[in-house]
Amino acid sequence: MIFFFAIEQPHHWVVCKDNGNIDSRGTVDSLDSLELPKNINKIVAVAPANDVTVRSVKVPARSRSKAVAAIPYILEETLASDVEQLHFVLLDWHPGANAMVAILDKAKMSNWYQAIGELPFPVDALVPEYLLIPIHPQTDATLVRVDSGLVCIRSGPNEGIVLDTYSLDLWWHDLARKDMAIACQDPEIARHLVSMGGTMVREWEIGTDFSDWLQHHPHIDITGNLLQGAYKPRHQGQEIGRYKIAATVLLAAFVIYFVANGYEYFQLASQERRLNEQIETVFRETFPEARRIVNPRLQMEQRLKQLRSGYVGEGEFQVLLSAVARAIPVAQGKIEEISFRDNALTVTCITTDFAGLDTLKKKFAEDPLVAVELLSSGSRDNRVSGRFKIARAQG
Repeated sequence: MIFFFAIEQPHHWVVCKDNGNIDSRGTVDSLDSLELPKNINKIVAVAPANDVTVRSVKVPARSRSKAVAAIPYILEETLASDVEQLHFVLLDWHPGANAMVAILDKAKMSNWYQAIGELPFPVDALVPEYLLIPIHPQTDATLVRVDSGLVCIRSGPNEGIVLDTYSLDLWWHDLARKDMAIACQDPEIARHLVSMGGTMVREWEIGTDFSDWLQHHPHIDITGNLLQGAYKPRHQGQEIGRYKIAATVLLAAFVIYFVANGYEYFQLASQERRLNEQIETVFRETFPEARRIVNPRLQMEQRLKQLRSGYVGEGEFQVLLSAVARAIPVAQGKIEEISFRDNALTVTCITTDFAGLDTLKKKFAEDPLVAVELLSSGSRDNRVSGRFKIARAQG
């Protein structure tokens, strides 16, 4: 059986069989009050959904260790926080394919890790709450409104996202497939998706937190473990004694291999070192504003790719998109077309009348983070359209 418990208050806990049947459940005021039932073979802590972000990232690496090392610097330009303050976890990766990466605050992760270490029992995994959402066998994704009011969406083993209600329309607008089958726990949201053109939306009452979701899994499969790297489960060290002989044999084999191939290895390493020094010199001359150089070859490739594509950090795009998400519902408008170019969004919005367009202009103007320009407006077919240019405010 598997014991699940919430790492943050309220500390819900569930004892679940492998087939998803609930054996027992409850809530305690503090982690000190948790008591481990008998016959438990796995213990899983559950992190709040809004504290963990999962991203799909292209990682040009051939080994997992190099992929783990490269991820912070690939994402650095797209994150609002300094990478030194963040914990990155490689959830899923295969050479040549996009990697699924979990990102969360390092201080938050350290607090959880300390709390787990103070428990009288070992913890095998720490997973984001939304990766425990079940996926209906006849749908591609499950959408749940949790008790906090946020909307959690799970679309794969390690794929999930947390949205506020303002961003739900934009998520739908950005979907490549509007015929994607979606199971929705909230009837109001389900009706809203249908009103926007959803043709494969079905209601599925599964509750609002993991203590309800687990019983809807045909088989419990734990994915998205955040306890990796410097935060790996502490009790894993107890297993070393069982494999001492095998480790000794492997070590001997490695030494033999290293000696036999040492000369060639050091030759290649010397050549690679000289090449990296040349690349770093070129990188510093070309991009003197770079703050930190860790992997000059990889960073050079990323900068050149950005220059060729006109790319800017995702954080810039999110600020502008958030401004649109806050303004559109107030004016009872709809987005007809949206594009992002030269650090600005161009958005065509539809309202029922010019009063709605005026309301939209005022709402945009109230946002101190953006500067808005009305490019054109007009009416046709009993509706009014306005084309806006939205950029970051100066100063």
